[in-house]
Amino acid sequence: MGKTENKKNYEQWTVVAETYHDIRPIPPTVIIKIILSWLKRSPDIVVDVGCGTGLSTTIWKDVAKKTIGIEPNDEMRNIAQNNVNSDHIVFKKGFSNELNLTSNYADVITVSQAFHWFDIDSTLLEFQRVLKKDGILAIYDFELPPIFGWEIEKSFLELRKKCSEIYYAKENPPVLNDKNTYHDKIKSFGGFRHSREIMCYGAEKYTLQRTMDFILNISNAPFAMDNDEAIEKDIDDLFNLIKAKYDEELEIIFPYKMVIAVK
Repeated sequence: MGKTENKKNYEQWTVVAETYHDIRPIPPTVIIKIILSWLKRSPDIVVDVGCGTGLSTTIWKDVAKKTIGIEPNDEMRNIAQNNVNSDHIVFKKGFSNELNLTSNYADVITVSQAFHWFDIDSTLLEFQRVLKKDGILAIYDFELPPIFGWEIEKSFLELRKKCSEIYYAKENPPVLNDKNTYHDKIKSFGGFRHSREIMCYGAEKYTLQRTMDFILNISNAPFAMDNDEAIEKDIDDLFNLIKAKYDEELEIIFPYKMVIAVK
């Protein structure tokens, strides 16, 4: 089935799997509302691809008759399974371009925070095969940085740039797609009748500790520190800035960009 997925793209998450589930935001309900406005019916089957620890899968528990989370990383998938509390949700090992599902099966396919790790051409072929006629594909990510004050955002971007340069200078690093090309890729693929980009947002209350753990996760710091311990000073500087600006809790606003398409 098409091109083999790069193992580095999903194996890297094993080292942060334990904290991922507790620090990442839950996708906002407006994501579901937008998808259903296109689908025009309650979905029988939703397939959430690259589901990680299941945060983007379990939001469908009261909406779809059955939701399947597809995740190649064993540790992430086990955490998802341990946190599920619905008989209508299952998790399976698979890849974006090899879902191991029958053709014309899913009403909705979603991808949250993961499409940049996929081989796009072979993945879109697989998605088109698995979706029913009039089925909906929705690919969405929260934009970086989240909104929590310009000084923190500026410091975060500087840290992320430094960490990314360190991490991706390694031999055989993971391979990313440019998120800004998703819509063009879907349009040029030609297998969907209509598509568009949509902006929306969600917000969550975060403790200071959760905020700092979250920033570590999305800045590539856990990966960079293995190669350059000096990055810890930059992390400490950012954490001290956060502590100076906030008490014990803050609200983080997450801007989301979605590309939605109909088969």
